[in-house]
Amino acid sequence: MTSVKDFDGLKIRYAGLGGKVLQKLGASVTMLPGGELFQALEKGAIDATEYATPPADSRLGLHKIAKYNYFPGWHQTFTSFHFVVNRDVWNSLSKSDQAIVDTACTAGVLKNLARAEALSGPQLVENMAKGVQVRKFPDAMLRELRKVYQEVVNEQVEADANFKKIYQAQQTFHKSYQAWGKVGYLPRDF
Repeated sequence: MTSVKDFDGLKIRYAGLGGKVLQKLGASVTMLPGGELFQALEKGAIDATEYATPPADSRLGLHKIAKYNYFPGWHQTFTSFHFVVNRDVWNSLSKSDQAIVDTACTAGVLKNLARAEALSGPQLVENMAKGVQVRKFPDAMLRELRKVYQEVVNEQVEADANFKKIYQAQQTFHKSYQAWGKVGYLPRDF
């Protein structure tokens, strides 16, 4: 894949706003549960999919059927985990029980994010040894995807007051974080 034009006519499983971006670019987007991805690829019901991290993809056997793996995951720059509980039930818990649940959830998220990062490199190497070609989307393509993504976001902002509120809060945080993000880390190729 070298251009956003390569998405035109592609049958792909893709989630959320990223899926809307690909639809704007001419892809036929569908949602399937993870457990159906291998069969859908094998039977030609879809040409491509996005799913998760290399270890999670490999547990589904995607490396056996999909011989190209493209990065970065431009549409999902962060994976969030959610624990949903009824407000009345939550409020009925003691403060110490709420703290225990909060601590357990925080620890679980941190452990899973760190684990996925640690396992992704070795899994990519293993997949490449099995014939999977790992590729990076060209920078020009990523810029174009970002442009179309912003169009989709702007449409969502206009259509949904809750989306607008959340998006504006994220943008405020992003702007305040940039002061640290620009100076706090070594260059990737250091």
